[in-house]
Amino acid sequence: MKTIMKLNRSFYERMFCYIAGLLIMSVGSNLFLKAALGVAPSCTIALALSEIFPSLSYAVFNFLVNSFLLLCEIAVVRKIEKRQAVQLVLTFLYSLFIQWTAGPLRFITADTMTARVGLSFIACAVLAAGISFTVNSGFAVLPLEGFVASLSEKTGKPFGTVRIYTEVSITVISGTVSIVCLGSISVVAIGTVIAAFCTGTITNLLSRFFTRGSLLSHAATA
Repeated sequence: MKTIMKLNRSFYERMFCYIAGLLIMSVGSNLFLKAALGVAPSCTIALALSEIFPSLSYAVFNFLVNSFLLLCEIAVVRKIEKRQAVQLVLTFLYSLFIQWTAGPLRFITADTMTARVGLSFIACAVLAAGISFTVNSGFAVLPLEGFVASLSEKTGKPFGTVRIYTEVSITVISGTVSIVCLGSISVVAIGTVIAAFCTGTITNLLSRFFTRGSLLSHAATA
């Protein structure tokens, strides 16, 4: 009985950590929007579509794009699994958080280029913090990571390499769509570059604190 209770507690703790990470990530995404210098590479298509079709929000297109990536994952593995249903639920929750956190952040303004660049770095740090929570929870992954992981397994190429190729492809497609439909490449800017180069580094640094905290927790309960 104690073992079952411990496992259930571990599951709920991991789930709470993951959901907290999604909430933090949604704040980071909205801060990128406030900076107006582009978003993280994986989010550029959602931003481009939201500018082309302003009747629908960025959060809605974020859900649609991630749902498409989920379909791509299913096409690669050629089967539907329970984890994909979980990914769909988490994608909906993440998009809902983006919609919810947009309101409280309306007061934030960045009128100068210096302020916008600074806000982009802050957005990157917040996004990385959220990613650290989700990664270290070990609970689940969002469709992008699921698609990359399945493609990596299928091709035999390293996960990191496939992710870089995927994000570069998404960014190029987003930039092309933006130029054709909007006459500019506003969805891909310095904020995108900051996110591409800094998010992973900050995530790795923050993950060390999670690892140390986990070790301390195990030592305390031993």
